[in-house]
Amino acid sequence: MKSLLFCLLILTILMSCSNEEDKAWELALSQNSSAAIDSFLITYPDSKYATDAATHKEDFAWFAAKQKHTVYNYKKYLVDFPNGKYKDAVPNQIDSISSSNIDLAELTQSTFIGKIDYGNRETQVLAFRFAEINKDSAGIRFIAKINTSDIRKMIEGRIDPNDYLIMFMENPDDKIMLNITDGRAYKKGNKLMLESTNVNQYWNLIKYNEE
Repeated sequence: MKSLLFCLLILTILMSCSNEEDKAWELALSQNSSAAIDSFLITYPDSKYATDAATHKEDFAWFAAKQKHTVYNYKKYLVDFPNGKYKDAVPNQIDSISSSNIDLAELTQSTFIGKIDYGNRETQVLAFRFAEINKDSAGIRFIAKINTSDIRKMIEGRIDPNDYLIMFMENPDDKIMLNITDGRAYKKGNKLMLESTNVNQYWNLIKYNEE
């Protein structure tokens, strides 16, 4: 009798745990994010949903990349899922990013704020502004002022007027180096922003609304 009661107790506990796992899985799916799936797998590392989790993680990552629709996020998808089922769609998605709604005057006259992620630390950009703009046959050359939580300096670079790629050029002999990777300008609705195109370093600067 005691043995039977013990077995029933164990069965009840197992069913309870299974129900909790099922509810946790449904909750993770409802959040439509890879982070939610990761959190679920940390709690249930040997979950019966492990295979489904891998599939949903990729789907959520691709959905997020398409929602953000920037070069960085499509490249990040390829890094995270090099053999992913959407990898062949990435080039076309990047080519479909339009720059026709960007106004050069607004871009070069705006002040931007944001952050640079160096991996081991994050630097706040308190102000980034184009101080000097010169057009030539190679495109647009600029000098920008940047004020971060660590440094203040001037940095040179170029803007490709066709797709608004931004290339920074620093003198390796400078005492103070920003070490910022190339990026691109985007206009999302009323939001003007600059974002990294290099997956080895994420940075994002958004136009500061001074009104």
